[in-house]
Amino acid sequence: MAGRCGVSVQLDGQQIRARRELLGLTLQEVASKAGVTRQYVSSVEAGKIQLVPPGVARIVETVGLTVTFGSPETGDFPRHFFTYGSMKPGFLRAGIVEGNLPEGHQPAFVAGYRLYDSGMDYPCLVRSDDPRDLVHGVVYEFTDLTIRKALQTFDVIEGVNDNPPLFRRHRSVALSATDDPDQSAVPCWVYLYVPSVKDLKPVKDGTWTKEKGRRK
Repeated sequence: MAGRCGVSVQLDGQQIRARRELLGLTLQEVASKAGVTRQYVSSVEAGKIQLVPPGVARIVETVGLTVTFGSPETGDFPRHFFTYGSMKPGFLRAGIVEGNLPEGHQPAFVAGYRLYDSGMDYPCLVRSDDPRDLVHGVVYEFTDLTIRKALQTFDVIEGVNDNPPLFRRHRSVALSATDDPDQSAVPCWVYLYVPSVKDLKPVKDGTWTKEKGRRK
């Protein structure tokens, strides 16, 4: 097999197709190995899916590429914000989000992350190497103008610029809370916990509840 090379989080479908054809793999063979449908592989190669949910990551790995993550390009700034804790509708800080005029929101989840209980009124999100680790929440949609103002506010709340920082803003992809294997991926921003979580209790079901958030 040819040597492995990287592909950025912004996928080039033609690169994946060229790699598949170089390896002599059919669409169905890649789909079977990646655990997705043939149509899903075809959509990735056609450029209809631009970010990397677990199914896409498996397709990339099946054709001998590796996935690398980086900052978004200037002209490709996500307009969605995924929240898994106190900014969800009905929770303590939901009013802060609503004050930044989102266009709407919907239930969603992120894959390849783990949730921990801070012991206070908020949860902590960290990356995981296992794409089966899911964290549930809500994805808010903003406009190109309102998302930047909203993120400035959220950065302050999450302690992004503290020394040391409590959270850092991270680009990810949120998936609709549906059983459809060809579900769409939504580019979004999410906040990751910076300190160690070794002494924190995991939230095993990946869902932060109001009961947890009421504790002092």
